[in-house]
Amino acid sequence: MKNPEIKIIFSAIIFLSVIGFVGTVNAAGASLYVSPTNLTENVGDIFSASVGFIASGDNICAVEGTLVFNNLSCQNITVVSDVVEQSSPTCSNPHFLIGIPNCTTLDKNLLTVSLEAGNTGVASISFTGVDIMGEGASVGSASTNGNYTINAVLIQTPKTVVIPRPTTVKTPKDVVTQPTQQVTQQPTQQATTPTEQMAQEPFAEGQQASLVTASPTRTITIVMIVLLAILVLVIGGGWYMYSKKKKK
Repeated sequence: MKNPEIKIIFSAIIFLSVIGFVGTVNAAGASLYVSPTNLTENVGDIFSASVGFIASGDNICAVEGTLVFNNLSCQNITVVSDVVEQSSPTCSNPHFLIGIPNCTTLDKNLLTVSLEAGNTGVASISFTGVDIMGEGASVGSASTNGNYTINAVLIQTPKTVVIPRPTTVKTPKDVVTQPTQQVTQQPTQQATTPTEQMAQEPFAEGQQASLVTASPTRTITIVMIVLLAILVLVIGGGWYMYSKKKKK
């Protein structure tokens, strides 16, 4: 009796261990992901993220879950064209149930989400209610979140731009160009009388005679000589005429 009981207990332990091992394999199998997993954006930036599954060798036929946005504003959700939308997600209701035609053992992208970065700090995309289904059974419920860093927008102080004042350029009509004149100072000359000129300057012998006659006394003498000459001519002419008439 003891041996059969021991065998039954041992068999039960082995069975439970196998079930647990299978569950562990399934838990580490198919999962949902968000790409990119890590990203840094600024406040107010618009960026995109993809949602899909990793099959890990399982035959995936349908995927269900709900997106959760933390410090991110959903702008739009687009489902890829080669799947069946049994429940199409929207920004107001991000729950999805998507069927895979003919199932697949390959990794596949399911959604594209457009997002706006929120406040400074951390942000994330996560999942709730994940169920990855194979042919008549669930093959996974794991997921990998997208974790993001949101930075503040740097406000740059505008540089002061100095605008030079326009320089007034004069046209040739406005500019009078005068040639540089070299001024030679001449000694100041004062008007001098003939007498002063004779006293100031030396003269040649011929010049002295003419200058002597130019004095007032000499001028009177010359006039008297001229008058006497005229008088002599008149008297001589009169005498000549008188003598001629007397001979007749």
